[in-house]
This record gives sequence, C-alpha cells and structure tokens, in this order.
Amino acid sequence: MRLRHIEVFHAVMQAGSLSGAADLLSISQPAASKMLAQAEHSLGVALFKRLPGGLKPTPEALLLFQETKTLYLSLERVKTLARNLSSHPGGVLRIGCIHSLGLSLIPQAVAAFTRLCPDVSINIRTENSETLSALLLAQEIDVGIAFEPPPKAGIAIEELGRATAVCVGLDDGSANDRTKCVHLEDLDFSNWIGLDATDPLGARINATLASLDKRDISPVIVVKTYYLARALVECGVGFTIIDEYTARGMGGRSSISDIEPAFSIGVSTMTPASTAGTHALKVFVQQLAERMVKT
Repeated sequence: MRLRHIEVFHAVMQAGSLSGAADLLSISQPAASKMLAQAEHSLGVALFKRLPGGLKPTPEALLLFQETKTLYLSLERVKTLARNLSSHPGGVLRIGCIHSLGLSLIPQAVAAFTRLCPDVSINIRTENSETLSALLLAQEIDVGIAFEPPPKAGIAIEELGRATAVCVGLDDGSANDRTKCVHLEDLDFSNWIGLDATDPLGARINATLASLDKRDISPVIVVKTYYLARALVECGVGFTIIDEYTARGMGGRSSISDIEPAFSIGVSTMTPASTAGTHALKVFVQQLAERMVKT
C-alpha cells in the first residue's frame, strides 16, 4: 500500500463512508473510491463489503486499521511540524513536563521564553517521567522536566534546582504565609493525604518520617499525582505534603506552611544524550533555572 492509500483507508474507517472520507481529505468521492480500489488491488484483499447501506469493513480491514493508527498519528505529527516550521521559521520547541510542574513553573518559564524568542513555536505536553523518557528516546519531544527522574540510557539528566516540600491544609486564617512553619512531629497524621511510596517526593517524606521514628504512620489516602492531593485538601479531606510549585500554583483557600525538618526534591531537565540541543532549548532551560532561583 502506498502512503496515499493508507490515508484514504484510514479516512474511510473514520468517516464510515466514501463521501465522508472524501470530505476529510478534501478530494472528490470518485477519487476516493478509485484510491480505495487501488489499495485493495495492491493488497489482494477486500477491505470493505459494498452493501446497499454503505461500506462495511472486513475482518482484514479491522486488523489493518489497528496497525495503521500509529502510522497515521505519526503522519499527522509530521504535518503539524511542517506547518509550524512554515509559520515559525525560528523553529519549534517541544516541551514535556510532569503535571505538577505544568501548574506554575513551566508556564512562567514559557512566558519569559516567548518574549525572548517570539519566532519559535512551542508544543507542550504533560506526562509522567517514564513516559517523558520514552518520548525523548522516540525524539517526539526536545526536553522533559521532572522531579528526580531515574537514570536511563540515552538520556542526559541535569538538576536545575530544588523544590521545597511544604505542608498544605492547616487552614487557620494565615493561608499562603511563608513565615509559618510546622514540625512533622506535631502533625495529626490521622487525616494525612500521602504520595505513592515509589514517587521521589513520597520516598523522601517516608524517609524523613522514619528518621523521626514515625515509620509506621500510614496515609488515609494515597495518590500518585501532587495536584490531586492538593485538590483533596481543598475539598476538606485532610492535609498533604507536596512541592512548593504545586502548592502555590493551584490557588485556593488552604494554608501553606514550611516544614521542619526541611527537605526538598530536585527539579531536573531530561534531554537526548546524543544531541547538543538547539539555541531555543538552551534559552528555555536558562529561563527555567532563573524562575527557580526567584521562587
């Protein structure tokens, strides 16, 4: 099958008819019908049954559709990249970050970057660190930003700074007062919303509690995402310990307090080890580092 044949086949599967496929591809219905017939001829397999009510995909078509989905998505990404390069000759910067950092730190750095590089198009997606690593290796993003990502072959990791852990949820009328400080030993852990133990910050919290001889304490709720823990606090479920960016990036009524003993988690960039990186990438990373110093 030629690439155009795959496009027509995919369009028919999506639209459910030749007329719908022709509209999707901005071609005439006879042209779509001709290309579909050519695709079936090249395969030697009938992909659709021609019925009075329209086209019905054969079992072979359903199998082929599963395989062409990935290729079709790749084609769409290529088209998007080509359009971006055409409208933004300065290039494209593809950023990936974990959800928590996408609430405040990344938007702040992007805002500063766009003022310095207005001709660069930006694509941003939020994923977990494992998915970010896979996207980097597949060259689908240029940089990933995460909390202490685990080492992975082919990926260069650089720590830009540290995010302080804070306590969120003790609403006594002094919300967002950074002069406040609570000691872990004084907290009532019966309503603690904890992070997954495999999470970098979750592991740091558990290690700190263990050093205070509180290793047997268990959260009433365990979550994998920091912003969900923050949302649960806002709903009055309990308190949580998360990074300062998530805590302050969501707003709300809850109190945010520093913690004693203090601890933090590293914010790192992930880039392909095989490439030096573009000028745009270097400018963005610099802006990101500067935002961390200012917080």
